[in-house]
Amino acid sequence: MSLSLTPTADDSRTNAAFDALMWALGRPGLIRTLPFAGFETLAESLLDRECTFYVADDAALDRRLADTGAHRALLDRAEYVFAPLGCAAEVEALSALRSGSLAYPDEAATLFAPARIGSGQALRLTGPGIKGSLTIEIGGIDPSFWAMREKAIRYPLGWDLYLVDADRLVGLPRSTKIEVL
Repeated sequence: MSLSLTPTADDSRTNAAFDALMWALGRPGLIRTLPFAGFETLAESLLDRECTFYVADDAALDRRLADTGAHRALLDRAEYVFAPLGCAAEVEALSALRSGSLAYPDEAATLFAPARIGSGQALRLTGPGIKGSLTIEIGGIDPSFWAMREKAIRYPLGWDLYLVDADRLVGLPRSTKIEVL
């Protein structure tokens, strides 16, 4: 029996996706290109049998995430949440996201949402990983989301956000202050 340490194509894809996720949170607001479009490769790089997830309104993605061995959970118990933010009702539902505790801030949820990166609402970002400030434009997100996020985030409590536009990704960690322009 021989042991090969050469990564498979799947290993390389999920490693590249994981690298993009970490890079995006370390440099908030900057666009990172993913190895493949959509949420599936991102989920494959994060989810395993010890994780919980919630998917809103996408049965195919829900089945694919269950194939990782991760467990479906209610929105308020899920570690990884995949949900659109296009209307006020979708935003209101997300007010139940896990935000961790002072003893365990790492027990907060991570939110993944579709968006249009580079067009839409102008946002000014400040905080760790940003030199001075950075202005970005994000579309496809209901305006009420930004106010809900501001109310929910009390660093170190809160949740991290990834916005996905086909094969482009922007990370907004809970430590990033967002001003709607």
